[in-house]
Amino acid sequence: MITFTPLVFAALAAWVMCVCFHEFSHALVAYWGGDRSVREKGYLSLDPTRFIDPVFSLLIPAIILLIGGFPLPGASVMIDRGALKSERWAAYVSAAGPASNFLLFLIFAIPLHPWVGMVDPTAGLQPTWVYFCGAMCVLNFIVVLFNLIPVPPLDGFGIIEHTFDPETRMKLRQPQVVWACFAMLMFVLFAIPGSMRPFVFMLEYACDVLGLSFPLLIDGYRFVLFDEHPLSDM
Repeated sequence: MITFTPLVFAALAAWVMCVCFHEFSHALVAYWGGDRSVREKGYLSLDPTRFIDPVFSLLIPAIILLIGGFPLPGASVMIDRGALKSERWAAYVSAAGPASNFLLFLIFAIPLHPWVGMVDPTAGLQPTWVYFCGAMCVLNFIVVLFNLIPVPPLDGFGIIEHTFDPETRMKLRQPQVVWACFAMLMFVLFAIPGSMRPFVFMLEYACDVLGLSFPLLIDGYRFVLFDEHPLSDM
C-alpha cells in the first residue's frame, strides 16, 4: 500500500508536471498538424489547470488509490481531428504523448548513468535524490508502455486508428466501447496476478540496453512510493 510520506507528495507533484508535458506534447504536434484550436484552449502551456479532467485527473486516481495502487493523475486535451492535415497527423499527435514520457525517462536517467559519474550503483545506500530520479524513471517508462497498448482511449489506439475503415473507427470511439475497453484493461492489470510482469521485463531490458542499473531504479520506486528502505532486506 502507498505510504503518504513527503517523498510521495513530491513524486505526485513531479508527476503532475510530467502529465502536463505529455498533454502539451499532444497539443504542440496537433498545432503543427493544423489544429489551431489548441492555442485558443490554452493547451500550449504547462499550466496544470488547462489539462484537468474530472475522470482521469480525479475519479480514476481515487479508484486506483482505494485498491492499493499509486494514484497517478491523468489529463486530457481535446483535439479537433478534422482540422489536422491528414489522418497520419492524428497518429503523430497520439504518438507525441508516449514519446514525451520516454524523453522524461531519459532525462531522469541521465544523472543515474555510470558514464556521467554522479552515482555509483554498487555503493549501497544512495542519496534521496537518486532514488527519486529512479522512481520517476520507472513511472515514466511504465506509462510509455501503458499508453502504447492499442486499446481505446489510449494513445496506442490513436496511433493505429487511421488504419481502420471509418465505420469501425466510429464504433470504437463510442463512449460505451471506450469505457468497456478501459475497464477491462484496468481489471486485467490490477486483478490478474503477474499482469505487470511484461512491463517490468521491458524496463529491465531497456536498462540493459542503456547501461542503467535496473535494481537502482526499482529501489527508488519502492523507497519513494512505498517507503521500503533499500537496505531493509540486508
